[in-house]
Amino acid sequence: MWKFARVIVQHGSLVLFVLLQSLCLIWVVKYNQPQQKIYLYSYQLMASSLQSKVQHSLEYISLRKKNDSLAKENARLLEKLVNSAEGEKKKRDSFHLPALPGPYKVLSARVINNSLDRRNNMITLDRGGRDGIAPGMGVVTAAGIVGIVTDTSQRYSLVMSLLHSNTAISARLNRSGFFGPLVWEGHDPAIMRLKAIQKYADVRMGDTVVTSGYSVVFPKDLAIGTVSMHRVSPGSFTYDIDVRLSQPMTKLDQVYVIINEQKEEKLELERKFSRYE
Repeated sequence: MWKFARVIVQHGSLVLFVLLQSLCLIWVVKYNQPQQKIYLYSYQLMASSLQSKVQHSLEYISLRKKNDSLAKENARLLEKLVNSAEGEKKKRDSFHLPALPGPYKVLSARVINNSLDRRNNMITLDRGGRDGIAPGMGVVTAAGIVGIVTDTSQRYSLVMSLLHSNTAISARLNRSGFFGPLVWEGHDPAIMRLKAIQKYADVRMGDTVVTSGYSVVFPKDLAIGTVSMHRVSPGSFTYDIDVRLSQPMTKLDQVYVIINEQKEEKLELERKFSRYE
């Protein structure tokens, strides 16, 4: 209270001036119609301007919240996309073939060259000798077999494609068990010919053809394709069987090289066959 009184005493002139101005303003507005209208108009303008600014501020705050929400959602989607890409990469690098028996291991590689328009087609891989790849190893995808490694450098491998005149894969009709050599006759890159199947064998359209497991290159039961045509030519004792490849040779990217750790042991033993001929 005393402080308030002291302020009035010290600034009496200023306080009296403000008080008189306020009384004059009230008197002018109250008893002067033109001035009252001007005051009301000015008040409405000021109130409208203030309301507009408040509304804009509220809209800005709302928009800011929406933008923050969208930014968070975009960040979440981006994180999901990155994780999905990483997951897809891991998926490509993982092995999707059936469980292989004991001595077999696999090594992933990528196709960097693939010929299709020759009689003897070859494939180049981006991994080589320093990665453990050696001639004679089978090359497959999750869908089916692809070829056999013929040569390697430190960083690259050369693969004899299934589409090669020297290809001869030991294949078996999965349902009936009959087996024979699978060859490519140089025409359709999607079709190979299964030979030496006796004409009394039960062969049907759509029969699954798989690896026989009789070689040291491919383990048993890897997918090759399905029977798309079969017939016995007049005077022949065997079928002509066309096999449509399950892995399109025109669509090769990620592949797997099969390493048979007991290959040499088996080959060494089988070299003794000649003793009994």
